[in-house]
Amino acid sequence: MLLAVVIVTACGDNSKDTRVSPQSKSSLKFPVELTDVRVEAGKSVYADNCAACHGPVNGPTVLDSAPIHSDTGHTWHHPDRLLHEWILDKPPLATLMPAFRGTLSDDQVMQALAYIKSHWLPEIQTRQNEGSVQYEAQVVEFGAE
Repeated sequence: MLLAVVIVTACGDNSKDTRVSPQSKSSLKFPVELTDVRVEAGKSVYADNCAACHGPVNGPTVLDSAPIHSDTGHTWHHPDRLLHEWILDKPPLATLMPAFRGTLSDDQVMQALAYIKSHWLPEIQTRQNEGSVQYEAQVVEFGAE
């Protein structure tokens, strides 16, 4: 009996619902839709906020620790929702990248992502979009990111 109490106590307070509804983030929709207007707006968002460290989307990077965002890089391996969150709150383990929450709006982040994605080969865009769709299905199914 004591063991059961210890195990339940060790699991923490589960009375608070910490799940995130996929609809709770204003009108954000993933994967990011590439429109001419969004890509063009993203060009200036990227130039003003990202290029100083990441360099042009297709490289080379300015800082060695800042990954390249081209289809030869690793960015496309992640779903759009995570990329969006990482831009706002910085990626896990990132030491130099600042958080842009309070600096960039959700729309500006979506524009920057559209601009980055517009540089990828069509087959890379397709694969990354498929991964984003699968991730969104998991968010809906499990109710958390």
